[in-house]
Amino acid sequence: MASKEEARVHCNQHGSSRPAYVCSHSIASLRDGRKRGLVFVRDEDGQYNGWCDECDKFLMSHGEEWNDETEGFAQISLLCEFCFDQLIEMNEAS
Repeated sequence: MASKEEARVHCNQHGSSRPAYVCSHSIASLRDGRKRGLVFVRDEDGQYNGWCDECDKFLMSHGEEWNDETEGFAQISLLCEFCFDQLIEMNEAS
């Protein structure tokens, strides 16, 4: 039985890493250092999926389901897992 090949992305800062998907507002946090909150889950493959507090409010007010409208608001982008770890640390710091 063949094993499932793990997905990888290349990050200019961290090199090869597992992928993570986040909202555009979280990407902005990495650029400007401003905390925007972070809600995240790991899917069945162990991959991070995250979004900011603003996206979470929008999601909750629009039926709590990811669809074209909520994904359009969030503008989900690909990120490396190490950059995602930075988002977690940034949002946990006081």
